[in-house]
Amino acid sequence: MKFYLKTFLIVAFLTVAAYFLHSWWIVDPAIPLARTYNFLGTATFVTVSALRFVHFYVPEKLGYAFMAAIFVKCGLAIVCFPELIVKNSGLNLMEVLGFLVPYFIFLFIEVVIVIKWLNDN
Repeated sequence: MKFYLKTFLIVAFLTVAAYFLHSWWIVDPAIPLARTYNFLGTATFVTVSALRFVHFYVPEKLGYAFMAAIFVKCGLAIVCFPELIVKNSGLNLMEVLGFLVPYFIFLFIEVVIVIKWLNDN
């Protein structure tokens, strides 16, 4: 339980910090930042928690679980943000990058958290 609380607090802090930094950088984004960071923070916490659960029961399948979680997260991003793939959505490259850059930053955060607790074991 301690791990989940610590992970939640870390992800929540990083999400809020990234949100305020991004809102300072971009004034009026096409995709609302609150929706973007709510999705990314929640997905990161759920992914790391699921990986911890898988590691507890079948540690040798952790790599497969990570790949599956990334695949599901990508699919959910497409479902939750259809404007990213619609041809006539009116988003320019900078607006799409305004979503993709935080997406990959949060993916990196997931990797760092998982590597950290794997090294601790």
